[in-house]
Amino acid sequence: MKNLRKIALPLAIFAFGIGSAYAGTASDKTENSITQGYRFDALAPPGQQCMVTEHECSTIPSGDVCTYEDSSSVEQNLFQPGCVNVLFKIP
Repeated sequence: MKNLRKIALPLAIFAFGIGSAYAGTASDKTENSITQGYRFDALAPPGQQCMVTEHECSTIPSGDVCTYEDSSSVEQNLFQPGCVNVLFKIP
């Protein structure tokens, strides 16, 4: 019985620690994955072409690209700051 305690207790503590660490980082990833969408405006002056929108999007690839419809009803993809990486719709 003492041998079981010597082996099982440290393993249980180790497993609890690993589970807690994973749960903490998993929630951080979902909170940090939501960001404001930026649209690219080719007609704007250089340095001001990447414009923030009011739409929130996800950085996690979900299949559907996050889009924005401007005043002329043209649908545009939304990007991360700097207008380099495409954003995705929040699942």
